[in-house]
Amino acid sequence: MRKHCTLENALNYKNEDVIFRFLKIYNITEKESLLLFEETKKWLWLCYKATEPGAKIPVLIDDSMLIIDEMWHNFILFTNDYKNYYIDKFGFYIHHQPATKKESLLWKNDPKKNTTLYLKTIETQYSIIFDLLGKETLLLWYKDLAKNYSKERIKELTI
Repeated sequence: MRKHCTLENALNYKNEDVIFRFLKIYNITEKESLLLFEETKKWLWLCYKATEPGAKIPVLIDDSMLIIDEMWHNFILFTNDYKNYYIDKFGFYIHHQPATKKESLLWKNDPKKNTTLYLKTIETQYSIIFDLLGKETLLLWYKDLAKNYSKERIKELTI
């Protein structure tokens, strides 16, 4: 049964094991790891909001947000904690679903059409993030994290 969950409630969750494991994988500070976990919980709350009846919220992780995706994967590995977080906060479980082979091929085969679709989707997502999470979160995710945790930088930080 779906629960009403505020952003504050979604963020009111700590898990030192998730942080500890992330620090074992990446050469970053504990402060950075804690920040990334907070931002991941914001992303998960946005995914929850996207499931509301009538919601037209795209949830697309692109290269700008790869480090949030890495933290999400890290959290998922604590399967019971992850499942319990979702059920406790939202009342149901949301799966992490990467792009399928078919979806990936579709994007590759028609890049012009898909570029337009991608830009429209990401523009809508920016607007919704701005409205629901604020300008600071939007800039953090798509400017600061994109700069500080590019694909190349993530590889460099991997222990």
